[in-house]
Amino acid sequence: MTPRQRSARFAATTAALRLQVRIAGMRAARQVDPQHRSIVVIDMADFGRRTDLAQLHARTSLDRVVNAAFRASEIAWHRLVNEDRGDGMIVFIPATVSKAVLLHPFLPQLITRLRDYNAQVGAGHRIRVRVAVHAGEVVHGPHGWIGTDLNFACRLVDSAPLYQALARQTQSDVAVAVSEVIHQAVVRHGHRGIDPASYKPVHVAVKEVATRAWIHVPAEHVSANNHGMSA
Repeated sequence: MTPRQRSARFAATTAALRLQVRIAGMRAARQVDPQHRSIVVIDMADFGRRTDLAQLHARTSLDRVVNAAFRASEIAWHRLVNEDRGDGMIVFIPATVSKAVLLHPFLPQLITRLRDYNAQVGAGHRIRVRVAVHAGEVVHGPHGWIGTDLNFACRLVDSAPLYQALARQTQSDVAVAVSEVIHQAVVRHGHRGIDPASYKPVHVAVKEVATRAWIHVPAEHVSANNHGMSA
């Protein structure tokens, strides 16, 4: 076989493989239905200022803290899908778990465990997080979960009002933004002792998103065992 013939055969084989991949992708896309999930996005503040080893330690510690907070809220970790964000994570919670549980007890459990962790480490290793809570339809594709509602949750956690809220409250370890969906379904009704007045409306404008969200910075004295708390 001449070099030209080998080149032509290689090109034909490559084209055939690309066509097979494209057809498989189209079939998969047709067969995948959206699934309803609650979405919690957690992002560490000032992560890029840490050294590589400090980032690794902080990320590992955050995993343990979040895992423990979910377990303490009686949400088994194996029921969740956790996707890495480098400086944080995206957690998908099944529709069978009440959205109210994500604001109480999960949120106060997260606050308590972060406070306990930070009390044991130096100021340079303190972990502070921005949290976004939303719910909607997502699709599981070949490379993970996708969807407009997932994009929206990520926009919330990256929004300027949430950054500013955590920056202002230097004694707090957590600042939370909830979507209008979560506010209407949970917060405004005061489920589980949540104080609706502690969630402040803000305008979020990030990329394709321009909407109202609600920001809450839990008080430093909040206890995970306080069922009348304002988270």
